[in-house]
Amino acid sequence: MAESFLLVRFSAIGDCVMSAYIATAIRNAQPGARLVWAVESRCSPVIDNLRMVSELVEFPRDRWRKRRWSPANWQAQLALFAKLRKDKCNAGIDLQGHSKTAICLRIANPKRRLSVFATDALAKRLNPLVSGDPDGKHRVERMMDGLCTFGEFQLPEFPLMPTPIPATDLGLSSTVRLATISTGAGALNKQYPTEQWREVALGLAGRGFHVRFLGASVDPMIEMPETQSFVGKFDLRQTMSAVAHSTIHIAADTGTGHMAGAFGVPFVSVFGPTDPDLFRPYSSKGVVLRQSNRPSDVRPERIISAVEELVG
Repeated sequence: MAESFLLVRFSAIGDCVMSAYIATAIRNAQPGARLVWAVESRCSPVIDNLRMVSELVEFPRDRWRKRRWSPANWQAQLALFAKLRKDKCNAGIDLQGHSKTAICLRIANPKRRLSVFATDALAKRLNPLVSGDPDGKHRVERMMDGLCTFGEFQLPEFPLMPTPIPATDLGLSSTVRLATISTGAGALNKQYPTEQWREVALGLAGRGFHVRFLGASVDPMIEMPETQSFVGKFDLRQTMSAVAHSTIHIAADTGTGHMAGAFGVPFVSVFGPTDPDLFRPYSSKGVVLRQSNRPSDVRPERIISAVEELVG
């Protein structure tokens, strides 16, 4: 009889992409398994719910935060917990390790449960924790260690990802050398300065690339000749599709770099305060540049040089 698995990874976007390697390992090993993923609604577009997971259980936490103390919010959350508990999965794994995800896994109560990370006191108490140093390996490899306590699984080279929207539907050409640049990052201390992105874009345009800027509405807007900006214009699925169609993708330490790695797209990631040994996009097709805890210390010409080394 096929197994059933519950994966709990609410956020963030890049972390959900990294977790897709784990879900893909399950699907490859057990094609008939039931695989349920509990995720925040804003991150769900990066999860393949056709080939990889059997069901997405979405937690609309952004909406709940707007009415934090509403009884209706608590009722809705309890209803989702009850749904997960009713599934009675054989195995469940918390891939995030926050109180909110630890509570989710504990209430869901699969026959076997495990947490890969535990970032606070409550999370450490609610579920058994995978042995070993949680910061001793890349996050994907640490998550695979956790999964392998349930059986034999192989880490895939690339995870299953949603099918990209066709390039022409996005207003992109499939016959040019497309360089996409994400202008923002999840935290201010991870962002690469706008003026330095401009230098990178100018250098790439001069080398024959069609440069397109990507980002959410809260990310820096960059408009300049010989480029086009989709910042604030594309939703997450459209942004992910643009990354998938890129010849090269360039970003700070943010989710789109992980998307590029997952699609096998060459990438350049500019890191600052976080450790790339733990958090870099999990692919050999890209380059991570880090000079110090400040992303701005990586000079634009170094990024351009890395692009040339990767794709000419």
